[in-house]
Amino acid sequence: MTIPADRIYSLEGKGLKLTTAEDIAPYLEELRNFENLEEIRMNGNTIGAEAAKALADVLRTKNTLKVATLHDIFTSRLKDEVKESVIAICGALSELPELIELNLSDNAFGPLGAAAMADFLKQHTGLQVLKLNNNGLGIHGGTTIAQALIACQAECEKQGKQPSLHTLVCGRNRLENGSAPEFAKAFAALKTLREVRMPQNGIRPEGIVELMNGLSNNSGLAVLDLQDNTFTHTGSAALAKALSSWPLLETLNVGDCLLGSTGGRLVIEALKDVETLKILNLQYNEIEMDGAIALAESLRKLKILENIELNGNRFDAESNAVELIKATLAENDLDDDILGSL
Repeated sequence: MTIPADRIYSLEGKGLKLTTAEDIAPYLEELRNFENLEEIRMNGNTIGAEAAKALADVLRTKNTLKVATLHDIFTSRLKDEVKESVIAICGALSELPELIELNLSDNAFGPLGAAAMADFLKQHTGLQVLKLNNNGLGIHGGTTIAQALIACQAECEKQGKQPSLHTLVCGRNRLENGSAPEFAKAFAALKTLREVRMPQNGIRPEGIVELMNGLSNNSGLAVLDLQDNTFTHTGSAALAKALSSWPLLETLNVGDCLLGSTGGRLVIEALKDVETLKILNLQYNEIEMDGAIALAESLRKLKILENIELNGNRFDAESNAVELIKATLAENDLDDDILGSL
């Protein structure tokens, strides 16, 4: 979604230290007088609890707001102060009927922050995009977020409408296996997800199986990024099974996921059913020569690929298998420069 520049209020990257209501007052005056506001960008500043409460009071009046870009706004703030700030800001946002996107990434608020925003997530049924990357959520915080999404789906059902959420970014949060069952339940309940990004979360095979079971209920999924989690054969088998559930999948990133030799081949052989695929990352997965040869065969069906990452596996870039892959790409009228850094 592109918002016109004249409907964006931005203090992006100014490095302001806004601790008190007085500190933020000049900017709130500008914001108060800003008509037809659709996006606010406060990222790259540091906001204290008192200033956040003053900001919330003004935001509450901005009924046209659609996008709240609030990543990296609590640097150097204490956890309890951040909790107060998140409660105030999310309380205001929950009153805005047009709000469809919230970005609170790069705020190290942990489980306390997750709890502070839970009521907003439960109640705001119109939210379409949620970005919580690098928040230090941990298992407990991740579970809180997932349970809030489940509650939101139940609220949508109560209101007789479909859930709105289609994009979830929740990487670098140490979610691990402990939060996977609740996220799986949330994914299965929502059924509306088109983009899910959960890289670098320490999720192991059993957790991956849970996530695949939940995500397989989302037939509109177009982007899946689980880079740098651990699949092994078990998780790879679950992914391979789930791939046929996503007829619109365009991006699959499972680089650095330790698919392994047999797991990698299972995924590769299942890719032939994903003819919509444009971007594929399989790098650093211990895929061996037989997997590369199988990929050459699967690629026959993938005629609109734009990029493939295969480096860091257990076959040589000069091998016959890579020559077969290049030959298949040529048959599909694709240039072999889509092989990235291989």
